[in-house]
This record gives sequence, structure tokens and C-alpha cells, in this order.
Amino acid sequence: MKEGDVMRAIIVTAVLVTMQIACSCQALGQEDKGADTTCERSKNAVSPDLAQYLNGVVPDAKNADCVTSAIRKLGKERYGPAITALVKLLDFRRPLTQQEKMGFWVRPRITEEMFPAAEALELIGKEAIPELLSAIKADSTSGTARENGVAVWMEIYKYEHPRGVADLKREETKVNDNAVKQRLMWAVQKAVTRCNPDEKAECQRAAATGAS
Repeated sequence: MKEGDVMRAIIVTAVLVTMQIACSCQALGQEDKGADTTCERSKNAVSPDLAQYLNGVVPDAKNADCVTSAIRKLGKERYGPAITALVKLLDFRRPLTQQEKMGFWVRPRITEEMFPAAEALELIGKEAIPELLSAIKADSTSGTARENGVAVWMEIYKYEHPRGVADLKREETKVNDNAVKQRLMWAVQKAVTRCNPDEKAECQRAAATGAS
């Protein structure tokens, strides 16, 4: 192949790759936008209606986009009356986008990104703590929901992680039910793993004594 033909082939290949990347980025943008607008149920609904919807819904493949949209809207509005419904959905995983199904991830696969109720509760903040505690203690809570509950708890305490650990430890010392105590002991140790490196010693003391 002549040098000129080689250069033309390289240029054509580069153009095709650039067009493919551009199309993928455009699709990603359209997909993100659609997640908030495609669900007619929540498109123009007010917060009380969205909370009522989440209270009664059983997430499945058909309504997952609607559930995700409603959760995100309530989180952005920091709608406190939806806390109970959101806590019940702590193990609801949002649907994957088409790009994610193909293996292309543009966002980190962290708790708040994959589980929309976790992010919504973090946005609502300390008002959610009593319901989070109830979920952590409850036998009916799934393992995923309990782990996400601890993650949300510590994110709410993000500027005072040792206090978050200490508050969980104090709750553990209050209970007499052995099963509940075991779940809280697990939560305390899980919470310690979410402390920053420079807080580890203080968090470990909080886990042992309940003092921060």
C-alpha cells in the first residue's frame, strides 16, 4: 500500500472512531435526560402523590424507570414525608442504561449511584435517622438494604463520622433482644469501615465505648 493510501486509511478510521464516540456520548446524554422525563406517572406529579405511589408500588422490570424517577424527584425536593417509603426501597437497584449493559460506565458504581433511595435519603439528611435505625434493627430488612442503610447513616454523619459510630453503639447497648443486638453490633463494625483513615482510631474508640 502506498504511503498516501495508508494516510487516507488512518484518517478515515479516525473519523469513524470520532463519530462513534460522539454518537455514544449523545446517546448517554439523551438516556440520562429520559430517566427523569419518560415516566408519565411522575412527570407532573407533586411530592405527596409520588410518596403515595412509592408506598404502594412493588418494583419490577416494567415500572423500574418510574420508581427511579419518583425516588430521585423526592430526594431532590428533600421531601421528609417520603422517608418511610424510601427506606423500604433501600435495596431497589435502578435499571442499567443501554451503555452500562454493554459495559460502558460513565459513573462510579457506588451505593448512591446504583441505589437511588440511598441518595434520596442522604439528601433529606438527619430527619431520616430514626427510620434508618429501625431498618437496621429489623429482621425483615434485607442484607442489601441494611448495608445501604449503614452507608446512608454514615454519609449523613459525613462531617462527624465518630459520632455516627458512637450513636449506633449507644443504640446497641440499649437493646435486650439478642438478635437485634447482633444486627446493631454488625452495623457498628460496618460503620467503622466507612470512617476516613485519619478518623479510624477515634471511630474504633467510639465503637468500643459509645463515646465520640
